[in-house]
Amino acid sequence: MTVDTGREAVVRGVNPGPFTLEISIDDLPPSYHPYIHGQVLEPTVTPIHVYIICDASGTPAVSTATVDAWVAEANRIYKQAAMSFTVAGVEHVTNEAWTVIESDAKFAQVVSYANVTSGIELYCVANITFAAGLHSDPRLTPNDPRCGMAVQSSAQCGTMAHEIGHACGLKDIRYALQDATCENLAGSPNWSGGDGTGYHEPGLAHAGVVQRLMMYFMENATHSDVPVGSVMGTDNSLPDPYPVGVGLDSMTTRTPLH
Repeated sequence: MTVDTGREAVVRGVNPGPFTLEISIDDLPPSYHPYIHGQVLEPTVTPIHVYIICDASGTPAVSTATVDAWVAEANRIYKQAAMSFTVAGVEHVTNEAWTVIESDAKFAQVVSYANVTSGIELYCVANITFAAGLHSDPRLTPNDPRCGMAVQSSAQCGTMAHEIGHACGLKDIRYALQDATCENLAGSPNWSGGDGTGYHEPGLAHAGVVQRLMMYFMENATHSDVPVGSVMGTDNSLPDPYPVGVGLDSMTTRTPLH
């Protein structure tokens, strides 16, 4: 079955700043004018310094093709925020003890291998026993040798993009704060004109909104949205989670450095 989606409109921003598009749809009431908020942003390019950990026989944890796929997915996702990433170099590091990360102490040891002066350090390992990917404590200064991220070989393609989100100052997000979404929870820049007049389907559960976000904490979920405004949810600390917001306006930087 062929679905007619209508004409395609391309809008190009000239000057950086926020914008709002209001849409008129034929055959719908004149009061029905959903609008779309967005921002025109200066593009950024961040280099990624890749360190592939190899076992004692020299077998790499991942191939360079896998790294390229991770970077391509990050570029697809972060196009929403006018951000892109490029591989600055790949180094193979033979260290059997580093092929598996089973503790925070081991993670800190691995990512301390290098201390780059620009861009991101990515360490590719065979396995992380308690996560698919890890990022260093955001409280560390960029010149701290413990700064970096690690991703295991079996991670989903978007895991590196999620860890980059942490490097940009974003937190993990989970649980909805109430059943139905609303402007306060979805973030005003993501809202479309009020209940029943926008592009969100009626009765949209806030849990569904949260699970679309790139920073949603579940590894087995499909999530890649970087909203303009902060979508509210809760963090990953249990049993006492606290409210967090995730969105472009929650980023501390669009040019991560460690």
